[in-house]
Amino acid sequence: MTKLPPRDTIDRFFLLTGLWVALHVSAFTTAKAYSTPAVALWTLATTVSYTFIYLLPALIPSYLCYWFLQRRSVTRVGPVALACLLIGSSGAIQVLLFADRTIYGMYGFHINGFVVDLVLSPGGIASLGASRSTELTATLIVAALLVLQAATYFWANYRAPAPGQRRFLPRARWLLLAVLAFTIGERLAYGYSAAVSYQPILFASERYPFYLPTTFRRLLARLGINTANEATEGVHIKQSGLSYPLEALRVEAPARPLNIVWLVAESLRFDLLDPAIMPKLWEFSGQAIRLERHYSGGNATQMGIFSMFYGLYGNYWFPMIKAGRSPLLMDVLQQQNYQFSLHTSAAFTYPQFDKTVFVRMDPADLHPLSTGPDPWERDRQNVDRILGFIDGRDPARPFMTYMFFEGTHANYTFPADSVIARPYLEDFNYLSADFAGQMTLIKNRYLNAAHHVDRQIGRVIAHLRAKGLLDSTIVIVLGDHGEEFMERSSRWGHAAEFNRYQTSTPAVLWVPGQAARVVGGITSHLDIPATLMPLLGVRNPAGDYSQGQDLLSQSFHREYAVAADWHRIAYIGDKFKIAFPINATGVVRQEVLDDDDRPVSEADRAKEEIRPAMVEMMNNLVRFSRPKS
Repeated sequence: MTKLPPRDTIDRFFLLTGLWVALHVSAFTTAKAYSTPAVALWTLATTVSYTFIYLLPALIPSYLCYWFLQRRSVTRVGPVALACLLIGSSGAIQVLLFADRTIYGMYGFHINGFVVDLVLSPGGIASLGASRSTELTATLIVAALLVLQAATYFWANYRAPAPGQRRFLPRARWLLLAVLAFTIGERLAYGYSAAVSYQPILFASERYPFYLPTTFRRLLARLGINTANEATEGVHIKQSGLSYPLEALRVEAPARPLNIVWLVAESLRFDLLDPAIMPKLWEFSGQAIRLERHYSGGNATQMGIFSMFYGLYGNYWFPMIKAGRSPLLMDVLQQQNYQFSLHTSAAFTYPQFDKTVFVRMDPADLHPLSTGPDPWERDRQNVDRILGFIDGRDPARPFMTYMFFEGTHANYTFPADSVIARPYLEDFNYLSADFAGQMTLIKNRYLNAAHHVDRQIGRVIAHLRAKGLLDSTIVIVLGDHGEEFMERSSRWGHAAEFNRYQTSTPAVLWVPGQAARVVGGITSHLDIPATLMPLLGVRNPAGDYSQGQDLLSQSFHREYAVAADWHRIAYIGDKFKIAFPINATGVVRQEVLDDDDRPVSEADRAKEEIRPAMVEMMNNLVRFSRPKS
């Protein structure tokens, strides 16, 4: 390749690549997108216009590069560089679309800030727990897509017309005009649908990655067209700096401070606290305080762990990480000269707990074990280290140890002697698994993994008892969030919905001197700091530093729990669960479920019924924010 190909070759390459991209985009749609002529026409227009939009990151640099090389008469390196740019940029678009389609199919959301944070943060990719076969399959798919683009390029070169031969390609101007017409048409159709709340098109738009909603409700209202209520757009807040705590803490350190053992298991959902699955924890819960309707502050690890340490809504993650602000609970423990041993079988860098929950901790007290053997074995090694720390600590000082178990994270790992559920899927490949057909086999892996985590929790409790430490140690056992196996949605895993399966976790609290009991009402991760701080001598009311309540108070009563993810916040009450987007653009879907996580037919009535709670939630969203001066 010593000279630049003719312009027709580039045009032909992108015309065929556009067909491949259109196939990707079409795969996002469902049969509902073609249910009526109007929706089908909108779907066709959107598919064409967004195929062009997705191709722009390859189109623009490629044609600029061609123009530059042609003007400079580059004949050696230029053609190779152009070919690499064409194949590489278009191949990257194909890979991203395939990745987005896989993520959307599994979790119900597109590539967003959460996914970008996962990819860019150290330990993020490893946190997915993909098997070797999944990694191999992903590698082969990426290679195949790049080979497809290379073959497309060489075919375009091969089919190039001879000098003087008539070209059979449509003129660029006509293609651009056609794309522009489709784009304007789908924009107008969406804008009208948003104004009158025409659901088929609004819901169909959610399936397109990076869809940009356009609304003109006010214009239509001026034209006399009845428009939908703007309240359907969700919650809009403006946050600035932090005002955390609202009042300086008043602390009278106890003469004999209690030790704290804090155990958290990844994706441990509420119904695993069962004598057949987790017998050790079940037995211990009968001697402690068992919270039977306990909810995480989120549907993923980030918001789940954040909420249990800060006692705040998950949306406060963003100003906290920006300010590098540690939870007041950890500050008080440090001020009272606690000794720490903090462990995880994942990484402290993803989610970025090294910049939030443990930002002020001595790095020597952080003990991640995120590589090497399988997660179940890392869990066991971490427990070995915790028991060693307990035995080797300074007995004159209180201690706090934390453990994050990873074995119950997909792909759910366990040793052979922990198998309690058969048959189970031997090789859980995320990309080739038949989720609908194999879900029972996948869930059996989860049950086996939970059984092994239970053994490790039992080892810690038995060690504390053997050393005579239970009388002076608070023990907290939680899941960071739940895990769904398609019980109420078409989703597997977490981070997609706010139903009980994805948000509710076991919760066992042992506090020396407290009688064993079962709490049947709603409780939340947000209540943990408000429960611990008084035991550490903090005299402030919980509202000064938390949005939780003291679980040990005789007046404890929680009407509803609150959970969050990157873009939404959810009300979880006795009768309804309602998720609202935060700072969303355009009209977006609101999820309204009943107490059994089934869709509610009279959604407007449900919203009206919880309006006072929603007002309270909106106030809490900015309660610890400092107003802009």
